[in-house]
Amino acid sequence: MMKRILGYFFALTFLIGCGTTVDEGSTDREETTESEDSTKPSAVEGSASNDSLLLLVNQKIREDLANPDLYAERAEIYFDAGDLEAGIKDLDRAIKLDSTNLNTLMAQAKFFTRRGRMEAAKRILDRAKRIHPQESDIYVLLAELFLIGKDYDQALQHADLGVKYDLYNEKAYFIKAYTFLELGDTNNAISSFQTAVEQNPDYYKGYLQLGLLYSELDDPLAIEYFENALAVKPNDKDALYSKAMFEQEHEMYNEAMQSYTQAIKAHPDFREAYYNMGFLHMFYLKLYREGLNYFDQAIKVDPEYYQAYYNRGYSFELLGDIGNAAKDYRKALSIRPDYTLAAKGLERVNNANPPQQ
Repeated sequence: MMKRILGYFFALTFLIGCGTTVDEGSTDREETTESEDSTKPSAVEGSASNDSLLLLVNQKIREDLANPDLYAERAEIYFDAGDLEAGIKDLDRAIKLDSTNLNTLMAQAKFFTRRGRMEAAKRILDRAKRIHPQESDIYVLLAELFLIGKDYDQALQHADLGVKYDLYNEKAYFIKAYTFLELGDTNNAISSFQTAVEQNPDYYKGYLQLGLLYSELDDPLAIEYFENALAVKPNDKDALYSKAMFEQEHEMYNEAMQSYTQAIKAHPDFREAYYNMGFLHMFYLKLYREGLNYFDQAIKVDPEYYQAYYNRGYSFELLGDIGNAAKDYRKALSIRPDYTLAAKGLERVNNANPPQQ
């Protein structure tokens, strides 16, 4: 009944976003002067990791105001934190200081990629190639763009160039692996993901994708790769959930409950973890009241979670509480009128307990 939702985890973690229109030579913003304000944190707060990186690069900028690398680095931190305006100002500074600087060109290309302007990003990277012809990351980002555009031959060719200029560039192998996945070549995808983590033993993304691929193959190696991912990023939401799903689907119920519990403790608003704990108790362990409690929590996190209403209603039905079961089935249908399971559930309880005339 429960299926692993792979789309969420297999989605490529590229840089595309919605955005504004900018020109390639600059970012079309008013010129700003260097001052003490240029090293102040943005008004937009990011993650704790982003905040610490921002403090560090701010200090470096104070000590070296004419270094374009530092402004390009801070621009990417701002973009990651969602502060577009601050990022654009820093990118403009970097361009004005040295428009041929590698990090400046890469930051420009990533900026255009974030805005969905792939051709502009490619033009920047083609320029970067002419200036820095043996820089591996240029070819890797180009490979990524070709992969997004489903030009798989070019994606593989540029990923191979990334490897040519840096044999240890884990991102190049990662892009190759995703390209092989798109081409339906699972064996080569696994091989490339494995090579990526061999080059960088702390490469979380590689471990996660290997775990997911081995999950699809029903291979217990999946757990080992999820655990490797968690060793790099303890309490990571995706790795914990994927590991728990594999354990649940392979009747490792105690282990699955431990993984879901860890996920809930680390991420109190993780609705899917509550839902799956409820499903596990209701469907596999036949502990219907315990299942109810977890579906309650999932609904508190997301009051529009119609699947949770349905399964809470089903738990009520299994407990003989027809009234509350009918109420939850109706609620599920009010959110999703074409939800067949809820319609059938409501029909069942209405037939079992017809309304009084």
